[in-house]
Amino acid sequence: MSTVISLARKWRPQTFSDLVGQESVFKAITFALKAKNLPQAYLFSGDRGVGKTTVARLLAKSINCKDGPTTAPCLSCSSCLEIAKGSSPDVMEIDGASNTSVDDVRSLREGIHFLPFSGRARIYIIDEVHMLSTAAFNALLKTLEEPPSHVIFIFATTEAHKVPDTIQSRCQHFRFRNLTIPEIKNQLQKICLAEGLDFSPEVLNLLSQAAEGSLRDALSLTDQIRALSQGGISLEDISLFLGMTPAHLERDLLDSLLSGKLPDTLKIAENLLSIGIDPRNQLKNLSKRTRDLLMSSVLASPLTGKPFEWMQEAIPPSFLTRTPSEIFLEQMLTLLLRGEEELRKSPQPSITFLLILCRICHLKDAEPLAQILASLRNSVPDNSKRETIPSKPISPEEKGMDGNQKKNPDIQPEQKPSHLDIRIPGDWKRFLREIKGLEPHDRELLEECQIQRTDPKTITLFVSKAFFESRVREHIPLLRESFLQREGEAVTILTKVQSQTGGPKIQSPVEQAKDHHLVKEAQNIFGAEIISVKNQSSPKKDP
Repeated sequence: MSTVISLARKWRPQTFSDLVGQESVFKAITFALKAKNLPQAYLFSGDRGVGKTTVARLLAKSINCKDGPTTAPCLSCSSCLEIAKGSSPDVMEIDGASNTSVDDVRSLREGIHFLPFSGRARIYIIDEVHMLSTAAFNALLKTLEEPPSHVIFIFATTEAHKVPDTIQSRCQHFRFRNLTIPEIKNQLQKICLAEGLDFSPEVLNLLSQAAEGSLRDALSLTDQIRALSQGGISLEDISLFLGMTPAHLERDLLDSLLSGKLPDTLKIAENLLSIGIDPRNQLKNLSKRTRDLLMSSVLASPLTGKPFEWMQEAIPPSFLTRTPSEIFLEQMLTLLLRGEEELRKSPQPSITFLLILCRICHLKDAEPLAQILASLRNSVPDNSKRETIPSKPISPEEKGMDGNQKKNPDIQPEQKPSHLDIRIPGDWKRFLREIKGLEPHDRELLEECQIQRTDPKTITLFVSKAFFESRVREHIPLLRESFLQREGEAVTILTKVQSQTGGPKIQSPVEQAKDHHLVKEAQNIFGAEIISVKNQSSPKKDP
């Protein structure tokens, strides 16, 4: 039985000129090779299947080639052939996911002191380097600070944020981007033509979309489709096999969402779920479609450019006949992105998926913000149109001796805001509702407290159980600040546990005085005791 080499392995680039995309990485590395000024540590980061390990092998081949360092290795010397086969003693590929311990890094450190067997350098390619343990990174740090002149490290990772900053700062970091759909499609066309595969442009479009920027994934999917197509397979079967929604169903779903037709939307969604479409993938596809529609609407350009070629068949008729507003598309995209997060955590994804679609359909029922503001402006009365009634002039007899103040003794000077009458429960609840930053459950707790105000500057809150007293105390600073803003005076707020007879105890004047903050300070300073309490009326002013 003969084994078939996968397309991803068979068509792995052997020179830099064979690379697809990654122009910035290609230019930087080839410039360093021409200048013969190579760093001793590289960090390649990017999604899976974008060429990190391939570029690492090409770089190793360019360095150890008999004509190297060169941007075009000969591919015929012993070093190039060994690297291509993966058997070069001077190029060691290490899987960071399976060699995570500090002992693995120590054995690596012991081996780097040996000189290369036949090449110019010993090259260590560590894939998925972010999987190394903290101790392993620490053991590797000293080696990166002062590596031997004949050693080059190439680290590859899909999660660069997990690599410690101390490691990243000692490496030359290259970020590999995802390939675009046209780039993947063009490369697939070349490979299919060379392999004798007769795939239609529609199939290549589906493969390019499903790869999500990874050429390796696109080639792996091509292998699978090649095996299925030998028995005859339709375009819709390929879509379902790839976990993608058929184009006509996706177009109908998007059209019903843009039109706000909830019954049609739910009917199409149930159909998608019945044929096995993953709600997560469907929501992700809807997000991409909505994003492209929003871009087209904002840029005021038709969906005919390269970024939109792949979705020409999925443009909903409602978008072409009556373009939705940019605000609606923004809100729709926001709901879809939030829905993706909800689906990841939902125990019932199908129900959550339907709920998200219902929210989008109800966007059409929401009243536009501009209309709400206009109605509010219309509801405000126009004071300029009111009839002005002239005021009656004041006679000299009504004025005071200085001619400015009336003699009317009933008119009093303006008073400060009155203290909160906490004997009335409605005032206390209204006061709590006016406090900003108070959570509803905390407000309910404070409303249950019984209030006693022994003097204008002292307030006591009685709670039913000692368990609630600590929770009430947490809000005392906020209550003090609110009283200060309302009355213009600072108050002292105390908490006590309510007596079992129900309601606060009636305190004697001595007990009330003991609770006063000024009396407490006087007792602490002078060591005094309260003997008696007398009410002192304020002295009357002479007329």
